[in-house]
Amino acid sequence: MIELPTFADLGRRARFQAGAGDYHAAMDLSPNLLLLVIAVSCGSAVIGGMGGFGTGIILTATLTPILGIKVVIPVLAFAGIIINMGRFWFYRRDFDARAVKLVLPPALVCLLGGTLIYRHLDAARLAMVIGLLVLAALPARRILKARDLHLGARGLAVGGGVFGFLNGMASGMGVVLISLLLGAGLSGTAVLATDALVTIAVDIARSALFGKMDLLTMPGVVLGGVIGLASLPGSWLASLLVRRLGHKLHILIIETLIAVGGLSILYHGIRAP
Repeated sequence: MIELPTFADLGRRARFQAGAGDYHAAMDLSPNLLLLVIAVSCGSAVIGGMGGFGTGIILTATLTPILGIKVVIPVLAFAGIIINMGRFWFYRRDFDARAVKLVLPPALVCLLGGTLIYRHLDAARLAMVIGLLVLAALPARRILKARDLHLGARGLAVGGGVFGFLNGMASGMGVVLISLLLGAGLSGTAVLATDALVTIAVDIARSALFGKMDLLTMPGVVLGGVIGLASLPGSWLASLLVRRLGHKLHILIIETLIAVGGLSILYHGIRAP
């Protein structure tokens, strides 16, 4: 009989050792850990796929107690490339090229600033910052929707910079980009396709930066690949479930889970020594 390790056991296996300014992950990619990650990845893709956002936040909240916040963000950056490539493939004919040209350059520039902050913050403070960012995403989305903001070229560019900066520190900030695209007048599959394409480019840049800073090592790449591939069946299942649930119920489910996830990350940051 296979005995699954506890969250505490897995957490002790994921450590970053500081030396000469570098961080090296000592991840034990045991079969039990991989099975747990696959189950969580598939489940979060189902939940996030039903509402269009939230997969990254759910994965961050779930994997932080297991791996530690300093491991999770680089791993999910690499996983995001695969997750969003799968989503973009289904809507590849519907992306808005103008929106991509306006959002992507400032997002990539500001991504560096957020990544540098992530690099230098200790794990406890980083967890608290990310927890607060996750919780702030909920009222921010509602405020943007309630005001029915219509963004022009300048608004998209500024918003793209904010999106890139936040992505340097946390995963699951897709709610920011989706709100921007909706505010710019995009709708339906155009939002999903444009969001996916921009996020692919941002995640490629994030992964490269994390690798350059020794925050993303080969075990992290392997684990990120496993997460990305495991999410694909979940995304397919979500597309079936979404036809059976009303839009408002989707959003309620996702917002509830995001709130729980944000509080969980914040709690672990406060409790960290």
